[in-house]
Order: sequence, then structure tokens, then C-alpha cells
Amino acid sequence: MTARKIDFYHATMKYSNFQNLILIVSLALLSPLLASSIESSPEVDLTGIWRGVIDPDGSDIELVFHIEPSGENGWRGTVDTPAQNSYGLPLSGVTSAADGSVTFEVAATGGIYQAKLEPDQKGLRGSWKQRGAELTLDCKREPLPPPVPADVVTALPGIWEGVLPVGSIKLRIILKFEATDGNTLSGFMVSPDQSPAEITITRIDRLDDRKVRVCLGEVFVRMELALSGAGDQLDGTFHQGRGKFDVSLSKQEQVSEVLRPQEPKPPFPYRSEEVSYPNEAAGIKFAGTLTIPEGDGPFPSVLLITGSGGQDRDESIFQHRPFFVIADHLSRRGIAVLRVDDRGVGGTTRGTDPEKETTVDFVGDALCGVEFLKGRTEVESKRIGLIGHSEGGVIAPLAAVASDDVAFIIMMAGTGIRGDQLLLKQNELISLASGIDKEEIARGLDLSRQLFALLLEDDLDAETTRSRMEAIVRASPDLSDGEDGDAEVARVIGELELPWIHWFVRYDPAPTIEKVTCPVLAVNGTLDLQVPCKDNLEAIGAALEGGKNPDFELVEFAGLNHLFQHCDTGSPSEYGEIEETFSIEVLEKMTEWILHRFGNNKDRKVAD
Repeated sequence: MTARKIDFYHATMKYSNFQNLILIVSLALLSPLLASSIESSPEVDLTGIWRGVIDPDGSDIELVFHIEPSGENGWRGTVDTPAQNSYGLPLSGVTSAADGSVTFEVAATGGIYQAKLEPDQKGLRGSWKQRGAELTLDCKREPLPPPVPADVVTALPGIWEGVLPVGSIKLRIILKFEATDGNTLSGFMVSPDQSPAEITITRIDRLDDRKVRVCLGEVFVRMELALSGAGDQLDGTFHQGRGKFDVSLSKQEQVSEVLRPQEPKPPFPYRSEEVSYPNEAAGIKFAGTLTIPEGDGPFPSVLLITGSGGQDRDESIFQHRPFFVIADHLSRRGIAVLRVDDRGVGGTTRGTDPEKETTVDFVGDALCGVEFLKGRTEVESKRIGLIGHSEGGVIAPLAAVASDDVAFIIMMAGTGIRGDQLLLKQNELISLASGIDKEEIARGLDLSRQLFALLLEDDLDAETTRSRMEAIVRASPDLSDGEDGDAEVARVIGELELPWIHWFVRYDPAPTIEKVTCPVLAVNGTLDLQVPCKDNLEAIGAALEGGKNPDFELVEFAGLNHLFQHCDTGSPSEYGEIEETFSIEVLEKMTEWILHRFGNNKDRKVAD
């Protein structure tokens, strides 16, 4: 199957484009996953590679632990599972005792290996425990591999910058290497078009005299890179899971600057406060920023709700921070704004079982934000609204129906048609804009329709659904041969089985929108290829008419894309190339609409 088709399933899942192609594991995992150095018995030497096999469900999975000394009597380590394309996942704990007891912990997976050293210290016998299962795991010791050559260690420190082509999208990648004591390297990666977070390099392996494997275990990424003869270029491949992309990086004196002229700059004519509040039912603590206007309150307020995929409070993408721009604009005009990191991002903790989360869970998160705003003295409790973008525009109506505390909602590129129809249309439009052959697009859409039809059935059990999915994918004329084809089948099925995509494909927002009784503003851009303007605004309007909502307005903005930027084609490939973050016309429309209905002063002017 072509890479484009496989990437479509990534596209349909989170943020409806490429948001999680690289940072597929939440950046909030970084802190607890850093490889630890823990005091252990000095009588036990764990240095080396420990290789063993577990046998879940009759399929052998090799685990490879890399353990090396750290400090006095301490250890640090990583684990590889090559069959799952995971390399350099940090161990959160490595301990040993004088009696030969050994424990390796992996916080990222909830796994723990408890074993005892054999008398000759060449093997470990024990068990692997994870999510209630316990499997026998015996490991044999091997010596650590040769280190990275000294000339490569000397050449790598510094900044390396390049572009990762993912379909029609080009994502900037920055690696920074630093030399450490003992002629070794450390460093981090940044994908600035997705997030400013620094992702720790967990291990660097020698593959050849001038070739290394750079592991970023926390996000299941590895890069296999060859250093040029001149020492100023790294060329190779970028792997995440079963995805593989060519990558080339060149050495730079400093990171190149990207112009974002709308980025708000201090001093600000409003107060910003770092806040936190819980979703006790989900065991989550949210972190965010509340901007409070100057002057006498209480003020009308809004909670900003991000699109799908784990995003920070500013909805950062391609070094644009649209939610920061929106919050700044509204608070200058007398509207308090709460913007919050999503689950598992930034300062917000993760849920207990993130793989099972659906949009319904995020509705509860939004209502916890409303409850927080109700408790603020600066906020008028009867004038709290929601502004949701993309999936946030799905969440807002659900929250408004669930709670009378929601005084109004604004749907920015919110959906009005059922999920499967949206994803098919989105895929068609983006593929056409990317110049993909129409026959290939038609084959991909036919495959998607067949797969979505299975998800729409109510009377199929999971095993039957999986079996039929596999048969459909294997019948595709574009499926690759051999192991590559098997990997493509596994990827497609694995993604379609996620609760989030299963819920989204089946969800029709119209019945919910019909029940919304508070004021509604729905806005969209005519060049939005992800949530097509005409189809969705018409469906939203029909639902509001059908429900006899007394106060709603639908506005389409000519020439704007899914991020509400002025653009040429609307293709996601343009998002990072456009300097504008968010259209001033849409900012003004939302501001005036809110103040007309809920403002303290309808004639309030922009603060200097």
C-alpha cells in the first residue's frame, strides 16, 4: 500500500492532519521517563546488554536491555523491542541488591522486570509484569557494543537542522548534540512546527565508522544517520513505529528564525495568571493560563478548546500560537480567557488509560474548565462561553447540551456532518491539493468507505470486525509485498481499532446541535480542506433551524484555511509557510459577537 494511503489513517486520527505523525506519544511523558540513576549494591555488576524473549499469545517478542554505570554504585538504562520498532525507551528505575535481585522498571509502558542473577552473573532469571500479565523472561548478558568513534563524537556537537517530508507536509527537525564527560554525547530533538518541547536523546548507537542510530525513546523515534566526509551533513532515515521517512540535516551556527508577526508581545494591558484545576472523575490536573482584562469586573469569559490530538494551551503548530493570539485579542476587549494544556501535554497530567479516551471524555474536561471559571470572582458566572476549534467545535455543542452553565458557544471549523463523511471528504480534498493521481485517490476512498462501513455496523464483534478489515486491506491492489504489506495491514487495523477513531467515525453531530439552546456562532473558511466549509456550515445551520435555536449566526470567510489564515489553496502544506497566525477579520467578528450579547460595555475600545 502506498505511503500516502497509510498516512491517511494517521491523518484521520489526531488533529485531522499530521499533528501526531512525529510526537505520537505525549510530550508530558518526558519528565517521568528520563533515564534514572539509582543507588544499588556495589557487589552486583549489571553492565552490559541483557537479551531475552517473552511469549505473549504465542508470539515471541525480544526485549533488549542496555545497562551502563551512572555515578557511584548507580545504573541507568534503556530497553529495545525490535519487533515493535521501539529503540532506546528509558528505564525509569534500575536497582540491584546484594543477594542478586534485580529490578528494571519502564514507566512508559507500566512494565517491570524482576529477576535474579545467575551465580556466574551471565544471566538473569525472572518475570516481566505488565498490565496484570506476568510472563517468564530469562536474559543472557552480552558486552556493551563499541562506542561511537571519537572523530564522530568530536564532529556532532552543535545544532543540526533539516526538513522531514511527510506526504505533502514539510516539518522542520532540529537536533542539538552536546559533548559530555567520557567522550560521549547527549542532546535533544525539537520539532518546532509541532511543539517547542525538547525531546531527550535517550541513546546513541554506533552503526558504522560514520553512521549512528539516534534514539528518542520517549516518542518511539529513531534516526539512522550518516555523517558526511566534511562533517557538516547528516543523511539517513527517520523511523517512528513502522513509518519511515528520508531525512537530511545540516550543521548550523544557530536555529533559523521563522517570522510570526502576530505573536503578542509584552507589556500586556491585562493580567495573566498561571492556574490549575482538577477533573477529579478522570484523575487529571489541568494547567493553563487565565487572562483577565483591566478595569471593573466581573467580566464575560471563554474557555478555548483545542482541536484533536494532544496540544498545548496555545494550540501551537508550525510555530504559530493561535490560541495565544485569540486570548490576547479578546482580553484587550474586556473578555477573560482560559486556555489550557490538553491531557498529557505541558503542565497537565495524563488520564489513567489514554488509549481508551474519546471525545466524550474531553467534554468532561471542558465542563471542569467551566466550573473553574464559575469560581473566579473576576468572572460573571452567567456569561461563560466556549470557543472550540476543529474537534473543539465538536466538544462545545456536547458541553452546551450537558450543562446550562454554558452561556454561548463559538464553533471555529466545527463539524456538522458525520465523522466518516468528513474524513472521506477531507482525504479527497487534501489529496487533490497535493497533486495525487485521481485514480489513486478513488482507490483510497473506496478502501476507506469499506473500512468505515464496518465501524458503522452495530452487530459485529471485535474479532469479526478485525478479520473483515484485514481481508479488505489485503485485497487492495496497492498493498506492498511481504513484511512491508503485513506492517501496513497491522498499522491500518491498529489505528481503526482505537476508541477515538471508532467513536469519531460513527458520531453525527447534528442531533446534538439541534439540542443547543444557547447563542451559537459558527465560522469557517472557504478554503478549509479539513472541515469543508459549505458542507459543514449548512449542516450546522440546518440542525440549529431544526432545533429552533433563537440566536445563531453562520459566517464563512473567503480565502481562509482550517487555521483561519489567508492562503492560496488551503493545503496543510501551506500552514507553516504563512506568516499570519489568525485572521483579524475572524478575531473581530468573534469579539463583537460576544460583546454585543454579553459585554460589560458594548462600546468598549481596544486597550493600548
